[in-house]
Amino acid sequence: MYRNDLRRLILPAGSLSRHLISTRFVIVEISIARSNPRELAFGSESLTICADMSFFSNSPDDWQRLDWQILRDGGIQLYWRREYLIEESQWFAKHDYDLFEFACETWESQDSMFSDFARTLRLPDYFGRNFDALDECIADLPLTENRGGVIVLTRFDAYAAGAGSTPMGRVENEAQAVLDIIARASRFHLLNGNRLVALVQTDDPQLRFGAIGGASPRWNHREWLNANRQSNPA
Repeated sequence: MYRNDLRRLILPAGSLSRHLISTRFVIVEISIARSNPRELAFGSESLTICADMSFFSNSPDDWQRLDWQILRDGGIQLYWRREYLIEESQWFAKHDYDLFEFACETWESQDSMFSDFARTLRLPDYFGRNFDALDECIADLPLTENRGGVIVLTRFDAYAAGAGSTPMGRVENEAQAVLDIIARASRFHLLNGNRLVALVQTDDPQLRFGAIGGASPRWNHREWLNANRQSNPA
């Protein structure tokens, strides 16, 4: 799946700045012909790579960033209170992210859900209006240069209890398939120097999902405790 004549290079982690990643080996994909390349120096050599957004620096300041925290936990975060969703959506808007908002209670059928994605994300004409096509198109979503993307899903519980409750073979149901697609696309974009996350609001404070894209969506830190998802929290 390498695009633009990407070359793959595996280097010992010590050969690159520890700010990139601290594992035994670092996998770096080098783009041959892209504008505005970034150059990293190590030893007596240099390595040219490309990233649309700056790297996280693995610093205490980055650990406090909302995008770093959500991406660390799989790219999807749940919300019950809309004021928290609005507040954190505004944080993303102020930090170079474009927001794509969906009112999921209008997804009364599979067709209306695919139509909403096609319209809001401006998917290409060849979008096949099926889950495999949605998977491919979100992974290939062209994000604005030097900006990330945030998919905001409100009233996802209405879709999950309605049209999204249709069983599927790979995952439990269509609602979970949508989240799984977004989570895997988030990871794919991150590997290519971009950032894509999803903020999922539900009016059901007990809504649960299994592993999505290999990880379970986590509640935001203010509503992580069950007691904080009650009308009158203790």
